[in-house]
Amino acid sequence: MKVKNPEKGGAVVSLQGRDKDKYYVIVEVQGDRVLVADGVKRRLENPKIKNVKHLRLLPRNISEEGILWDKSFDVRVAHYLKALAEKVKSED
Repeated sequence: MKVKNPEKGGAVVSLQGRDKDKYYVIVEVQGDRVLVADGVKRRLENPKIKNVKHLRLLPRNISEEGILWDKSFDVRVAHYLKALAEKVKSED
């Protein structure tokens, strides 16, 4: 299943830049750009701006995992993305 439109809470993988192959969660969609966070270096209060063309959209969403947009967001997202990265690498 391929995701075509970015949406808040969606998991993505960076395809270009210094952060290539890094996993993020979309915090906000702004046209052809999105704000992403990883819970470690890029937290919810300081997201990174990425062009949608430089991301691979994954068919996962943090709302499906029960992660809330509260003060524990960064810790939970960091654990979620780490587990997701391990799962995707084991499938390849």
